[in-house]
Amino acid sequence: MSLAKEINQKLDEIILHNQELEMVEQDYADPDFELKDVNTGKIVTKEMVLNEAQDKYNKILKDLNNLTNSGQNCRDIFTNPYYINDFAQDKVIAQEISNNKLNTELTKQIESNN
Repeated sequence: MSLAKEINQKLDEIILHNQELEMVEQDYADPDFELKDVNTGKIVTKEMVLNEAQDKYNKILKDLNNLTNSGQNCRDIFTNPYYINDFAQDKVIAQEISNNKLNTELTKQIESNN
């Protein structure tokens, strides 16, 4: 995989992470909302979820910084005038994001029914 694709993948992970975090924030706005830990079955608090989300976000940023050497390895990688947008890759990414959203929603429905 090329460096540009790896960087794009990490940037997409950040976008997906932020979207999932917004959905959790909306769910926790409902006073009857409860979220259970998948492993233990215990109810988790909003603070626990936000701490876990921050840890996940920090890991993505660490991976991105490792890929780019804190931004030093990617100068002009996306500003190349000869770069041709890969529409096939765009469709794959859009489908992955759609599938992730669907999986997240289904998981929430299953957890709320249990």
